[in-house]
Amino acid sequence: MLKQEAGAAMGISFFTTLKIGWLNAWIPAFAMVLIQFVYMFIYKEVGKRAVDTSWYTAEDKRNAMIGALLQVALLILSVFVPLKTGTAWFWTGMVIYASAFAGFIQAFYDYAATPRDKTVQCGIYRLSRNPMYFFFFLGMIGICIASASLWLWGVTVPFALYNHLIVLGEERYCAQAYGQEYLEYKRKTPRYFLFF
Repeated sequence: MLKQEAGAAMGISFFTTLKIGWLNAWIPAFAMVLIQFVYMFIYKEVGKRAVDTSWYTAEDKRNAMIGALLQVALLILSVFVPLKTGTAWFWTGMVIYASAFAGFIQAFYDYAATPRDKTVQCGIYRLSRNPMYFFFFLGMIGICIASASLWLWGVTVPFALYNHLIVLGEERYCAQAYGQEYLEYKRKTPRYFLFF
């Protein structure tokens, strides 16, 4: 009750009325996805490597399918969630989002700069083994804050959890494909920056 009163006093409802609009969360959400397609178009061979799922186990396929469905749900929902423009929520979320967007672009650039037969360890990959996943999720958190939406948060959290399961599968594959080189990289580089 106190949280609702505090939110009402700030002019914010965390369970935003869902409505289609031009200034909705879809703008930053779709921009994150668009970057992926732009890089895959510019760097076609890199794009093929990034989406290669030939090594997936049945569990990896299930996790990837659920993750993809949650991402689609997140994008569809973003069409109906207004951004809280002109509020502290909006500006805080947009600062987080802009930082994540820049990191996301850098991660794609560094991935593209690495030969196919090597573990990606250059640039931002020296600080994180999974900066694409990390920055995408951070960008979605920024959007959740900018829209002050628990609706988006309710899809973002399970989306992040399933992406973590995908990451665990990718780590297993990388250990098999790149051997000691990857295991040494894994030993000295956190999975998600400072977190673990």
